[in-house]
Amino acid sequence: MAKQTNTPKEWRLLAERDMAVADHLAVTMSPIPTEAIAFHCQQAAEKHRPSFVSISTLCTTITHFAVQPRYDLGLSLSEADMQLVLQHTKTIKEFLQKEISELFVL
Repeated sequence: MAKQTNTPKEWRLLAERDMAVADHLAVTMSPIPTEAIAFHCQQAAEKHRPSFVSISTLCTTITHFAVQPRYDLGLSLSEADMQLVLQHTKTIKEFLQKEISELFVL
């Protein structure tokens, strides 16, 4: 296993992968795996700095969709909930691209 240095760019790449998975699942699977999509959205968002006050509500909202819905087979998320989490996560990404643009330069 390669040693990880956990640089901000590495965390950004991990977040990008989680978002790619969420987007892919939302478009290609039927029935839509709402819990899996919400889980990957929350994972993507948590890899960014949690100190930005203007997006803290969005971060808090999507955190509720992380572990419990993913592993509680009795809980089902609606497609509307999944779409909300997906949009919140994209908004967080857009905010971060403006605030710390150097992380998004390849």
